[in-house]
Amino acid sequence: MLLVIDVGNTNTSLGVYRDGVLLAHWRLTTTPSRTVDEYGVHARNLFELAHMDFKDIEAIAVASVVPPLNYTVRKNG
Repeated sequence: MLLVIDVGNTNTSLGVYRDGVLLAHWRLTTTPSRTVDEYGVHARNLFELAHMDFKDIEAIAVASVVPPLNYTVRKNG
C-alpha cells in the first residue's frame, strides 16, 4: 500500500492507495507546533479506525508547503 501525505497551510491530507485505488483518506488540521509523537498517534488512530495496519504501508509520498513540518513528517514515516 502507498500512503500519500499532502501538508498544506490549513490542512494535512492523508490517503492510502492499493494498486491505484484509494482505500481511505483523512484530513487533519496542519499544526506546525504538533510533535512527531502527536502526528504518530493521530496516524495510528486513523489507521485503527479504518481497520488498516500501518505495517502494510510499502511506500510513502509527501508533498509539503510547510517547511517547519518537513522533518516531523519524514521522521513519522
